Amino acid sequence: MRVDEFWSLIERAREDVPDDAGAWPSGSMIGAALAARLAQLPAERIVEFQRCYERVAARGHRWGLCAAAYVIWGYVSDDAFSDFTAGLIGLGRDAFERAVTDADSLAEHPMVQAIAAGHVDRFALAAEAIEFAAPTAFGQHSDDADGFWEASEAQPDGSGDRDEPSAEHQWSGRFGSADDAAQIPLRLPRLLALYPDRVPGDH
Repeated sequence: MRVDEFWSLIERAREDVPDDAGAWPSGSMIGAALAARLAQLPAERIVEFQRCYERVAARGHRWGLCAAAYVIWGYVSDDAFSDFTAGLIGLGRDAFERAVTDADSLAEHPMVQAIAAGHVDRFALAAEAIEFAAPTAFGQHSDDADGFWEASEAQPDGSGDRDEPSAEHQWSGRFGSADDAAQIPLRLPRLLALYPDRVPGDH
C-alpha cells in the first residue's frame, strides 16, 4: 500500500466519525471508524495497511514527540507513547508531518490548545484503537486470532514509500532522564507555555 492511500483511508475514517462527536473526535472514535472502513477491504489489503502504518508510525519515534507526550499528558511510557503516536496519525497527514518536522508545532494545533484549555480530555489523543484498527478489521474476516500477525510477518515489506532515517529518527526511544527534562523548555517552549504547571521533573 502506498502512503498516499494510507493517508486517504485515515482522512476518510475521520470523516466517518459522527458529527455529534464534536470538532475534535477522540483517537478511539477515529480508530473505530477506521476499523469499520478497513473491514470492507480484502484481508491482504488490511495487512498492507498495517505494514504501511508501521512505517508511518516509525517516523514519529523521535525525542521531541515523546517529550510532547509528556508535556500534554504529564507522564510517558512505552505504551503511552505508542498510543500518542497513533493519535498524531489520527490528526491527519498535514498535522502529523508538521509534528514530525517540529514537535513544538503541536502548540499551534487547535486540538492541543483545546486540551490545554480543558475543553477536551487530555487523553483524546490516545489512539490504541488506530494502532490496532487493522487486526480488529482482519478479525472480521477470520476467527484465527494469530492469522493477522502471521500474514503480516509473511508479507514482503516493499510495497510502500519509505523515508531515509535521519539522525533523530535513530533515537533510542528512551525518555525520562534529568537531561531530557532540562531539554524540554529549550526544545518545546511554545508547547510548554500551554501547560505552565507541567514543570519538567520526575516522570
